[in-house]
Amino acid sequence: MRAGSDLKPNKYLIEDLGNGKVTVSFFDNIQELEIAEVDSEKKSKGYTYDVYTITVFNRDNLKEEIEKNFESWLEFAKDCEYEQLASEVREKRDKLLKETDAEMCLDRIGLEIPEGSSFTNWIDFLKGIGNLLIGKMAKYRQALRDIPQQPGFPYEVEFPKKPIKESEEK
Repeated sequence: MRAGSDLKPNKYLIEDLGNGKVTVSFFDNIQELEIAEVDSEKKSKGYTYDVYTITVFNRDNLKEEIEKNFESWLEFAKDCEYEQLASEVREKRDKLLKETDAEMCLDRIGLEIPEGSSFTNWIDFLKGIGNLLIGKMAKYRQALRDIPQQPGFPYEVEFPKKPIKESEEK
């Protein structure tokens, strides 16, 4: 997560949670900025940085472990954040897919199997099946399934807009 402050952070911070656990926050990509103060020509220093936080069991030599293997700890924290965010995005995506499941079931889209064997009797039925397979809702659902392939996933995700049913447009 991107954050900012007027104080430059250290490489990491350990905070006691009690119950034998601590959070370790890692600060990466620290950049110094000049911040213009409102209603003044004065400028001050500020910092932006990425923060990755993990929770681990506390131990006497934790600080030394982190110092000795800082890059490994940082990568572990980045991986944990990635997996957490990816899980949250997939959960939201799965909920949106579930909300539209009924609209993709043949028995729920209101198509009636026509009587007779002539093609003209079957044309509306076939159009309905075609719309089900390649229509707006099918494209929406495919866009939801493609979310993990978006550039920037899971940090920058754009969810597609659900199409309006024809019956709702009127």
